[in-house]
Amino acid sequence: MIYFIKLCYAWLLPPGLFILALLAFYMCNRKTVKFYKLFPVMLLIYVLSISAVSDRIIKPLEDFYPQPSVGELQDAQAIVILGGGACGDVPDFDGTGQIAAGAANRHIMGLRLYRALQVPVIVSGGLVFDQNGIESETAKRVLAACGVEEKKILPDAKSRNTAENAKFTKEICDRMGFKKVVLVTSAYHMPRSVLLFEREGIEVIPYPTDYMTNKHLVLDAFAFTPQAYNLNVTAIAMREYLGIAAAKAGLQ
Repeated sequence: MIYFIKLCYAWLLPPGLFILALLAFYMCNRKTVKFYKLFPVMLLIYVLSISAVSDRIIKPLEDFYPQPSVGELQDAQAIVILGGGACGDVPDFDGTGQIAAGAANRHIMGLRLYRALQVPVIVSGGLVFDQNGIESETAKRVLAACGVEEKKILPDAKSRNTAENAKFTKEICDRMGFKKVVLVTSAYHMPRSVLLFEREGIEVIPYPTDYMTNKHLVLDAFAFTPQAYNLNVTAIAMREYLGIAAAKAGLQ
C-alpha cells in the first residue's frame, strides 16, 4: 500500500501531472488535436523525469573521480570546500544564515577531512544574490562552531561561480604558499571544478561527495515513474556538461 501511494503521488504531482494533463487535453479534443503533435512533448517530459534516464546521465560525472583514501591526502596543505548555495536571512543555532542542503554535504565532508588532516580550510562563496548572503561567511561560522580553528578558516568572499572559485582560491594559495589542496565538492560537479582549478595552475586532489546516485543502479517500477527530483537531476547533469564544454572552449 505504501508503494502504491508513492506511485499515485508521482503521477498526481508535476511532472507526472503534466503528462496526464496533456493526455486529458487530447482525449477531450480528439477531433481537432492530432496525437502525434502532443506525443513528442509528453515523451520528452517523461524521459527526462525518470531515474532510469536521469541517473544514467549524471552517473558518468559522479564516477569520473574516485574518492581517495585518507593516506593519499597526507601531502595536501589545505582543504578547499566549494560553496553551493545558502539562505542568508534565516535563523540558525548560533546566528543568522544556513548553508543549503547540497552545500551542507560538502561542508560536512570538509569538516571530517579537517579532523583527519588538521590543515587550513578554504571556504568559497561570495554574494551571488542578496537574499543568500555571503556564503563563505556563513560557512566559516558553521565550521568554527563545529570545532575548526577560526585562524585555519580562510574565506573566499568574492567568488560567484566555479570559475571565480578557482581564480580567488589561487590568490589565497599563492598568498599562503599552498602547492597542493584537497578539492571538496559534489561528485557531479567535480569534473568541471578540476578542469577550472587546474587551468588556474592549482594542483588538486579531487575528493567527491554529495552523490545523487547509488553505486549500483536498480531498475524497478519507480525507475520508470516521473518525479520532479529526477527532472532536477537531469537538469543538473545537463548544466554540468554544458559548463564543461564552455570551460574547454574558454567561455568560462
